[in-house]
Amino acid sequence: MKKTMLTLSLLATTLMSSNVFAANDNPFISKSTKAHNIVLLNHGLGSLEERLQMIDRAEKFIDVEYFIYRTDKSAKLFTQALIKKARQGVKVRVLLDYFMVKSDFSPYYAHELEKEGVEVKYFNVTATANLFSGQYRNHRKVLLVDGKEAITGGRNIGDEYFDLSAEYNFMDRELHIEGELVEAIHKTFDETFAAKLSEYVSRGVKPKITDARYKRGDDIVLAEQFDTDLKNWQAKVSAAESFMSSPLDSRVEAEIREKGKDELSKEYRGVCDQISFHSEYPTIGTKNRKTNRVVKHDIFERINNSKESIMMDSPYFIVNDELGTTLDSALARKVKVELLTNSLNSTDAIYVYTVFDSIIPKWLEKGLDSYIFTGHRPKSYEVVEDLAGEARFGVHAKTFIFDHKDVVIGTYNVDPRSANFNSEMIVSCENNKELADAVQKDIDSRLVNSIHLDSQQAIKDAEFYQTGFSKKMVYYFLKGPSNWLDYLL
Repeated sequence: MKKTMLTLSLLATTLMSSNVFAANDNPFISKSTKAHNIVLLNHGLGSLEERLQMIDRAEKFIDVEYFIYRTDKSAKLFTQALIKKARQGVKVRVLLDYFMVKSDFSPYYAHELEKEGVEVKYFNVTATANLFSGQYRNHRKVLLVDGKEAITGGRNIGDEYFDLSAEYNFMDRELHIEGELVEAIHKTFDETFAAKLSEYVSRGVKPKITDARYKRGDDIVLAEQFDTDLKNWQAKVSAAESFMSSPLDSRVEAEIREKGKDELSKEYRGVCDQISFHSEYPTIGTKNRKTNRVVKHDIFERINNSKESIMMDSPYFIVNDELGTTLDSALARKVKVELLTNSLNSTDAIYVYTVFDSIIPKWLEKGLDSYIFTGHRPKSYEVVEDLAGEARFGVHAKTFIFDHKDVVIGTYNVDPRSANFNSEMIVSCENNKELADAVQKDIDSRLVNSIHLDSQQAIKDAEFYQTGFSKKMVYYFLKGPSNWLDYLL
């Protein structure tokens, strides 16, 4: 079976490099010309509500795959909805990236879910000290229900993705899809969940005074260390148990659900009858990084085939030689290339902004039309005021619009990490000007609260927009190392 899958993967890669896409025989590179119902999920609260309604509709199975999974308000609502369905006999599986969740949704939480009948695995549990294998992360994000409907895009599970953080939130974008392509997405989840890199991880064993680590010779027992370790273990168990069983404050939940339903009702709904799905394979190593990449080749091909315009909405913008050559070609053809990304004030990754700040003057000269988000929530973007009314916002969508008609939404950031290391996934809807216009309208609403970097002076003036002394110091401290290690960012 493994040899067969490897053969299929290599065949798919060969076909892809020849610009011939495999049909649905390889789920990691799939397309359909049948009509698919779609919902464009621009609003965080609306997207959370759609997830909760999807889970409630589930009759057979629910599959969950995320890069980040918090233990906060939104995660509690989401997780307890999963538990409710598991108790009703629905099969529930959860796959999380180990590096990004081990200190938050740890195996202690997985243990409690497993007690409810939910399968939980972690992707790539390689020790972070391993600087090679540890680079390969599962950045895919998807919720699948009954093989019929799916949500994918930029959001993880956590308050900052659903407009529920009082400090900082992401403005993101996703697609809800119903149609035959969901079956292909589900198959890639199956293969990723079954891959060698996806493992069950047990929680820490309860300390016992008789454990060898608490003895020094025949007569000395480290009782104080044992007491500390036992209390820590009990605290972790208690936190996980409470997260699963203790309900969210009913008033807060009602506010979240009511506002979520309202925002969901405003979202664009339509049909896509030319739709494709691309995802990386669940492997690590040189082949994964160099020859077996899927998503970036599809995006690069779209850039090369663009005739009029390219709109990129990405939280990060770091250009390696491969992407640089592709963008150079588009600009040389007089294709209008626009970018919306984060400012230093709105970013969640200062080290990435230091690289952007270093390269953007060159790209302005080449003709790139770029905007940086200020961090201020647009007036048209409503939230529950007493929960997130004063929060700073950043852009987090991973979206491309080609020639005002082809839309790509997924997990792929414009950076070397998404291009060469992370497992990513994208859904593309072709020849759909109505959807493209809806996405562009939402991007335009974010451009209103952005700074247009249309001159070298504008770049200089915007460099430290609303930036305090401490953040400036962090910027200067990280600038050298970040630019040196940009191929890992």
